Amino acid sequence: MGTRSWLVLVAVGVLLLLALDSFYIVNETEKAVLKRFSRVEQADIKPGIYPKVPLIDEVIRVDGRLLTHDVPTQSFLTAEKKLLNVDAFVTWRIADVQRYIVSVGAGANNGQAMERRARELLDPRVNEALRNQFASRTVQEVVAGRGGALPDEALDPSAVSTGELMNGTTSAQEQTEAAQAADEEAAAVTRAQPDPDAGSGPPPEKDDQREELMNSVAQEVNAATLEDLGIEVVDVRVKQVDWPEQVRGRVFDRMRAERARDAAEHRARGREVAERIRAAADRERTEILAQAYEAAQKTRGEGDARATNIYANAYSKDREFFRFYRSLQAYRDSFNSPDDLLILSPDSEFFRYMKQSGAD
Repeated sequence: MGTRSWLVLVAVGVLLLLALDSFYIVNETEKAVLKRFSRVEQADIKPGIYPKVPLIDEVIRVDGRLLTHDVPTQSFLTAEKKLLNVDAFVTWRIADVQRYIVSVGAGANNGQAMERRARELLDPRVNEALRNQFASRTVQEVVAGRGGALPDEALDPSAVSTGELMNGTTSAQEQTEAAQAADEEAAAVTRAQPDPDAGSGPPPEKDDQREELMNSVAQEVNAATLEDLGIEVVDVRVKQVDWPEQVRGRVFDRMRAERARDAAEHRARGREVAERIRAAADRERTEILAQAYEAAQKTRGEGDARATNIYANAYSKDREFFRFYRSLQAYRDSFNSPDDLLILSPDSEFFRYMKQSGAD
């Protein structure tokens, strides 16, 4: 193969590469802009196949779907100066792709790198909006939700001191008082974990302070990002509101003590009911035994009276035979065992019928 053949092959390869670079495809899940010499020629290109100038035009693609981002957990102060850990997430999408690439891209052409940069820019804006909304609301308004209300004792602003949370030092008495005032509130706080898909459910009630808070945050962040970054913030959801670690342990200890006291109270009531049932059963048993003994004695008395009557009738018919029969019974009972020993006078009436038998 000569030099000319190599040149032909190289030319064909170059033409093939230019042909492949002369068109581009935009998928349905993407948004794209066409740049020529770093200047945007076409913005928000619809899905399809389009031609472009090879080696000169450059296509930048970004994700056009609805995206979700978990905001790192942050601590915010409420209107009562109570510190709460807040975990939230934001759903967003690119509304103005040209503004997005210019503001977020900062010269980058990688869609994933721009998305990471967009998340970094969203975090401080969402946290600032959450901080403002939490600072204007009480713990009850943040946690209670629809139709909920926390006890008045749980809303005592002195229950948890912000300075103590920051410094991590409290006395034993202060810890006890803080835990006692915050235990009911903490129970409601730990349950404040709405479903991420809650936005697709029924419309929120007007008195749902937590829903109003999240809607206000979404509107505030969206107003800033839509103009500055070309990002539309669809929704901001608060996943969890919890106490900081400095307070959580004391609150949970207090809750466990409360549950243990309730359990002891239930056990005491159970023992009291058991004693009542046992006493009633013992009383009923005593009454049944007394009634049975009374019936037995009555029956025994009737039997003895009847036996005495029979004996009396028999004695009246033949008194000598009856005395003889009773003497035989006495002999049988007295001489029942060979070890029995009787000391009697020979002239005793006990041996009367024996003497008569010997004489006969």
